[in-house]
Amino acid sequence: MEYQILNKNIKFNKNKNIGKVLYIVEGEKREINLLGMIFKKVLGYNEVITRSRNGKEKYTYTSKENENSKIVVINSEKSNIGSITNTEFIDEQMKIIRKYDLEFNYENCAIFYIFDSDREQDEEKIKNLISMFINSREPSEKNKFDSIGGMLLLSYPSIETFVISNFEKDMFDFNKRFDFENKKLKKYIGDKKYDDSKISIHTLTNAFIEMVKSLEKINCDKVNLDNTEEFNSKIFHYELENNKQYMLSLLLISFVDLGIIEVT
Repeated sequence: MEYQILNKNIKFNKNKNIGKVLYIVEGEKREINLLGMIFKKVLGYNEVITRSRNGKEKYTYTSKENENSKIVVINSEKSNIGSITNTEFIDEQMKIIRKYDLEFNYENCAIFYIFDSDREQDEEKIKNLISMFINSREPSEKNKFDSIGGMLLLSYPSIETFVISNFEKDMFDFNKRFDFENKKLKKYIGDKKYDDSKISIHTLTNAFIEMVKSLEKINCDKVNLDNTEEFNSKIFHYELENNKQYMLSLLLISFVDLGIIEVT
């Protein structure tokens, strides 16, 4: 596949047939609820299945506009990026999902890992995982014999970045107006009343534009969706070399890969 040049001219294909999609996320509730809300409320998908690591299940049926598309959101075994290589846990989760959908196998779906980047604690783990999880539909050469594959999409520093980027401008310079050392992003979101229910096509468009603007600043505004290693490595090494906290969420790259967002 040729490089996809990311720019600010996009359109949403809400009725795109994306088939079966599996999101594997870090947080037990936060990311699961956020993705479920986006696909149900904003995009109108007809079925969203979620299952947290503590076993709680929720099945929601919405519109019939996209009958061939199904979204499953599950947790990794632990809230730790290294746990995404535990395929036994993911296999067990998928067996439970197949009780409700016999055809849902990771071999026939797009897979995305949505995790936070902690450069101080997980530097070597992240460097290794970036080279392993490079394609949503096919395992890489490094992990094709012992992993289910999938595309790793990081948040810098956390999934809260994505929520804030729906409502604010100039995310790249967020550190100039927020003290990362002494303040918490969750409290910031609460104080600003950035509720998930306020996310819409309009706010998602803003989030995508803010992502692109940040990527342009670090010269990473193109991605090979068949192999994201170079793209992810450039971003992560920028973070390491500059040794500063900045706000960037790669969640919406999955929407580009699926064709929900079309860059024109």
